[in-house]
Amino acid sequence: MSGSSNNNNSSSSSNKHHHDNKNEVVMEIQTEPMTSLETRIKGFLAALLYGVCSVSAAFINKMLLATFEFDYPVFIMTVQMIFTISLLELLSVSGVIVLPSYTLSRGRDFLWPAMFYGANAVFSLSALSHMNIAMYGVLKRCVPLTTLVFSVCILKKDRPTKMVIASIVLLTSGCIIAGYGDLSFIWSAYFCGAVSNVTQTLYLLLVQKYATKNQSTVDTLQLNSFNTLPILAITALVNGEMGSVWQYSQYSNPMFIFVFFLTISMGCLLNYSLFLCTGLTSALTTSVVGGLKAMVQTILGIFTFGGISHNVATYLGLSLNLGGGIMYLVMKFKDSQLKEVGLKKVMSFSQMTNGYTKKLNNNAKNGLHVHVKS
Repeated sequence: MSGSSNNNNSSSSSNKHHHDNKNEVVMEIQTEPMTSLETRIKGFLAALLYGVCSVSAAFINKMLLATFEFDYPVFIMTVQMIFTISLLELLSVSGVIVLPSYTLSRGRDFLWPAMFYGANAVFSLSALSHMNIAMYGVLKRCVPLTTLVFSVCILKKDRPTKMVIASIVLLTSGCIIAGYGDLSFIWSAYFCGAVSNVTQTLYLLLVQKYATKNQSTVDTLQLNSFNTLPILAITALVNGEMGSVWQYSQYSNPMFIFVFFLTISMGCLLNYSLFLCTGLTSALTTSVVGGLKAMVQTILGIFTFGGISHNVATYLGLSLNLGGGIMYLVMKFKDSQLKEVGLKKVMSFSQMTNGYTKKLNNNAKNGLHVHVKS
């Protein structure tokens, strides 16, 4: 009797469990983070600020390096880091910004982005000092291609659409063709420019990776400046710039002093806008914006510092480069529109399921359980 009773209880429990499972409705909603309109506007303004600062900085740097013949790129970057650190600490002490103190632990977490940043700064200024500003802008527009490749490897991003890939390839092809048409081709300058493209890609991607940890732009700027300063200072000592810079003859020239401090200040603002743009958008978008600003830089460079070769290859390359950049921006805009439509559909479905859930929960007394997973 006892065994029979246990069997009946087991059977009853099993049936009850089966009955509960039968009346249990599980609704699972999968959503992806969507970008709000406010965030997109902030991203656009950050990209615009970065573009304006980048174009301005290139011409000011060229004036300092070429016009005043102050060919000490590593020393310039060293002073820029000192200026940035001093400015941030002053703003922090004054209560204008909230900035945690620099520690070795925080600095170690941001070591690799800073190292690639320092390398990019040195190679970029070295390339700019030995090639015309127009072709320097063309060369820098190869960055989106390397960013596209490395973003899949480092950030584990999904493979971009065919149209995005096509726009980047078109943009880069224009750079190669325009470079082929440059009659004043200097291998060392182009080598430095190519290396700066790779290092720029790596530090942009790593900055984007750190931006996902809710680290502010000011924090990023602080860590980058502190970490880069000893690297640049040691490099300036090793390559002899720190010793030979004191032999420069125009320190008493007021115009030189103005341009020098303008270069340092613009470099600080450029770094802030770059980190801000990368944090609000992406490394690839930042590099494409850099490519488009380089187009403006190239066109302005033709009418200012000159030095560009006027031939079919040069102008064909510039045209392809511009077309690829515009094509990328159009594709990104369409992609944002599709995401917005997707967000509306998810919101609509969520409202529908919420109403349906309320109706089902009214029947909870009958043993019907509803779980909504998101």
